[in-house]
Order: sequence, then C-alpha cells, then structure tokens
Amino acid sequence: MTQTSSKKRQYVKISKNQKQALLQLVFQTGIKIREASLKLNLKYAAAKTLVLQFRKNLIKKEFHYASNQPCQTCPKRNETVSFKIISQVGGKEINSKTYIYN
Repeated sequence: MTQTSSKKRQYVKISKNQKQALLQLVFQTGIKIREASLKLNLKYAAAKTLVLQFRKNLIKKEFHYASNQPCQTCPKRNETVSFKIISQVGGKEINSKTYIYN
C-alpha cells in the first residue's frame, strides 16, 4: 500500500524582477542556471523551467516560413542542374557526391 503524504508543496511565485534577473544572468552574463538560481535564492527546478520556457518561446517567435505556401512548383526547364554534397569532419573531406538533374 502506498502512503499519502499530508504535507503539501509550497509554491512560491517568482516576481518579474527575479525572472528578468535570472534571464539576464543566464543569457547575457553566461552564468550557469544552477549558479544563477543560487545567487537569486530560487529553486533550481523553477529556474530551469523558466529558462527552458523562454528559449522555447523565443524559438517560436523567431521561426518564419519562407512563404505562405510551403510547397511550390515551377515549370520544367530544359537545363541540367548539378550540385555536389561534401561531407567533412574536422575540415577533412570524408565523402562527396555529385548529383545531376535534367
């Protein structure tokens, strides 16, 4: 059987000033989340959640499609197009392949 705990978790609301200070310390100063949470007397889990949510929202805001129509077509041309894909590791070429399309 499992025991239910009679203690409830204490949730502390983080003020806007603390949120801004945390984000500034992590992103502008480059301090780790754990160190910033210790400086601001925040729980690490709460600080980590705030930073991850901020990153996620920032990525959503910055992502833009090239156009409103994700798939586009154009009339076929009588040209041959060739391109080469080169795989490199550490600046050294490992593999390369040339593709030719009519």
